[in-house]
Amino acid sequence: MSRKSKHFNKKILAMLIERAKGERTTREFANDCGISYVQLHKLEMCQQENAPGIKLLTKLAENSENGIELEDYMFACGIEEQDIKPQKKQPTQKSLDVQSMYDKLSQGQKKTVYDFIDYLLNYKR
Repeated sequence: MSRKSKHFNKKILAMLIERAKGERTTREFANDCGISYVQLHKLEMCQQENAPGIKLLTKLAENSENGIELEDYMFACGIEEQDIKPQKKQPTQKSLDVQSMYDKLSQGQKKTVYDFIDYLLNYKR
């Protein structure tokens, strides 16, 4: 997606930011979002030519008050769901089938596992 959106409405974004701040100052809101005060102030004053990216909008949304959500910011910036690059999926952690793993152990290995569990359960810090 091009960072320069034809549908970027600076005024709507500025109004959303003003509402999203709640009782906080621009500096406090920027701090809460983990972004620079200057960057937020430029958006608030309609001084940024290009629409901010989804990463910045997400930070704003996660720290917004008064019901302002990511979709509101996306609308103001002319970003649609299909414009967002799909996030790399985190590999799902396989659940361990401990019982079947245990069943495959030899008697000696099972005793070692039992002794280790007994040790952990009785370990005093």
